[in-house]
Amino acid sequence: MTDLARSKKGITFFWKSFLLRLIDSRPLASWLGTSWRQIHSPTLFEWGKALQANPRYWPQASIQSGIHGEAIESWRSELAQSDEILSRHDLGAGERLRGCKQVDVALSDIATRALTSRKDAMALCRWLRCIAPRGRFLELGTSLGITSAHVASIGWDVETWEGCPSTLELARTGWKKLGYQKSIVSKCGDFRDLVRKLDGSTAWDVVYLDGCHEEEATLNLVDKLAPHVQVALVVDDIAWSAGMHRAWLALQDRRQWRVSFSWRGRGFLLKAPHMKQQRFRLT
Repeated sequence: MTDLARSKKGITFFWKSFLLRLIDSRPLASWLGTSWRQIHSPTLFEWGKALQANPRYWPQASIQSGIHGEAIESWRSELAQSDEILSRHDLGAGERLRGCKQVDVALSDIATRALTSRKDAMALCRWLRCIAPRGRFLELGTSLGITSAHVASIGWDVETWEGCPSTLELARTGWKKLGYQKSIVSKCGDFRDLVRKLDGSTAWDVVYLDGCHEEEATLNLVDKLAPHVQVALVVDDIAWSAGMHRAWLALQDRRQWRVSFSWRGRGFLLKAPHMKQQRFRLT
């Protein structure tokens, strides 16, 4: 192969990878892909509807009462209006890209820019209730605890891991205020260390990975967590970087995941042994 041919091949690969990542990014994900109405599998049809559809379609998987939801969102608003400065010790990729592990961040910035939106949190809760009325949920990346609170409010048992002690302490304060402190088990530490301490009998129905944004670290964590997953593992921010998108593409080829799909910048990996192997994008 000539140098020119290699160069053209490299350029083609770059643009193909870029376009695939763009399609999976959060801004475009709502416009591209498959509607839940086009899904043939009864299970995936219900799951897709839970994630995509207007809540009025969901009397059979009704989520927390308006009182609980409003209380959680009121807490979110308080955090967004706070003038507190939080000294974060973060083990994630964001701080390493800025060249430090300890950084002062406005609490309001975290609350307005880094948390799962109310709309997406409610959709995830509908999806979880579609899987089972009650279940076990592991979250890697607690942040301020909003997602954990929403999941606890629908009756699921929640365990959540966070790398920053001060951030986790704020989340615990919020859970206590909301009355969820007994429903949520929280641990502070490096995800790799916490995974290594798991015994073979520990399992969750759904694992939600939202605190790791590096290619190799994501691949390693998912592979180590896979034996502890009963139903699904969700990887957030699959288009956050080129490396994260490569990790997502590689994970879809792992044999233990029969079905994979993306939704609003998140990748869903399903064990689903009774389903045929397939992958798709939800709008």
